[in-house]
Amino acid sequence: MKRVGFIGLGLMGGPMAANIARGGFPLTVFNRDAAKAEPLRALGARVAARPAEVAAESEVVITMLSDVNALRQMANGPQGFLATAAPSKVWIDMSTVAPAHSREMAAAANAAGWHMLDAPVSGSTGPAKEGKLGIMVGGEREIFEAQRDVLSAMGSHLYYLGPQGSGTLAKLCLNLLVAAQMASLAEAMVLAAKGGLDLAPMGQVIRESGVVSALIDRKIGNILEGNYAAAFPLKHMHKDVGLMIDQGHLSGTALPLTGSVHQLFTAARARGLGEEDLAAVFKLLAELSGLVTH
Repeated sequence: MKRVGFIGLGLMGGPMAANIARGGFPLTVFNRDAAKAEPLRALGARVAARPAEVAAESEVVITMLSDVNALRQMANGPQGFLATAAPSKVWIDMSTVAPAHSREMAAAANAAGWHMLDAPVSGSTGPAKEGKLGIMVGGEREIFEAQRDVLSAMGSHLYYLGPQGSGTLAKLCLNLLVAAQMASLAEAMVLAAKGGLDLAPMGQVIRESGVVSALIDRKIGNILEGNYAAAFPLKHMHKDVGLMIDQGHLSGTALPLTGSVHQLFTAARARGLGEEDLAAVFKLLAELSGLVTH
């Protein structure tokens, strides 16, 4: 079995790394908050003190981090994992960053003798725990094929999309739909409530209509229950929508709806909702509309 390293053990990374361990791969992990590594130790993983130690003990290093600044911090410098040079090592970055950032990181990896795949995921904490994520991959096709076994331990749907940056671009396109659906659902529910409708039957109407999706179905539940425990933190969606806007500027793509959605998530984060689930945009719109929420 390949020796695998995993850096970044947050809401998504922790259960993803656990599935690597359960898949029988010898695993070494690192997280800046060392307490988050303890559940992995219980599954037999070795807990490293530095990112460089992860690379020294691994053939494949996976990162699942919040943004490109965290990636740079973990990868670069004398304690970064790219300091361990070896022609056969592979870096799989599963973070959501810009395509240009993936290409930047790939250039640094290649200069250190590594291969790299960008492989962000679709699905939140539930599919991460179940090993049923969708994984969108960019990079060299032969490297992707060689890492199917590792990727399959975390995801049930693997998509090869093209050269470096293709996976991250696909993830931004997908999350554009997620953000827009969440924003429209929140507006619909606030409009219904302001008009005097009970939101439980209104939710049933939406759930049984042709516009429902698995996402909308879950987020109706969040709104009805007043439960905003983060499956996908609002601050991360805010970051992702900003990356979509930047990508639109770079490629000359008109994204008028996404621009409005970005303003909504910016306002929600400024209101202190960043650590809650992205469904908390409902709370912002309800407050602006004079409704009392849970």
